[in-house]
Amino acid sequence: MSAPRILAQVVVLGSQILGKAFVEAWRQAARNAQGTGRAGSSSMNGGGKGSSALDGLTRTHRMSLDEATDILNLKRNADLASETELQKMLKNFDHLFKANVPTTAEGKPHSSHYLQSKIVRAKERIEAEVGVKNGGGEPTPAETAAATGAEGTPGSSTTGRTPPPN
Repeated sequence: MSAPRILAQVVVLGSQILGKAFVEAWRQAARNAQGTGRAGSSSMNGGGKGSSALDGLTRTHRMSLDEATDILNLKRNADLASETELQKMLKNFDHLFKANVPTTAEGKPHSSHYLQSKIVRAKERIEAEVGVKNGGGEPTPAETAAATGAEGTPGSSTTGRTPPPN
C-alpha cells in the first residue's frame, strides 16, 4: 500500500467517526431539550404550586435563596419571616452595603459596585421569599423596611436598586 492511499483511508475513516458522533450528539441534545420541558416543573422540583412560585423567584431575581442567605450571612434553614431574622438581615445588609460604597470622598474607587449590587439583589430575593411565604405577592423594599422599623435603608427606593455612582 502506498502512503497517499493509507492517508486517504485514515481521513475518510476519521470523518465518518466524527460525523456519526456529531449526529448522535445532536440527537441526544434534542432528547434532552424535550425531556426538560416536560419534567421541569413536576418531577424535578417536587411538583406543587409553591415550588414553581419559588423557582420563578429564583429566575426573576437571578439568585437562589441559598446564595442570598450566604451573601447576607444568614442561616439557610432559618425562618426568614421571623422578626429577628429580618432585623438580622437588615443589619447585615446595611453593614455590607456601607462597606462596599463604590467611591470615597476623593472620588477614588474604594470597593466594588458589583458586590454592592449583589448585596441589594440578595436582600430583594429574601424579601420576595418572605412575601410568597406570607401568602401575598412580593413586598416592596419600603414595605419590608416599614414592617421591621428600619426606614431609609440604602437601596430602599421604589425599585429597590441603588443608583449608579455619578
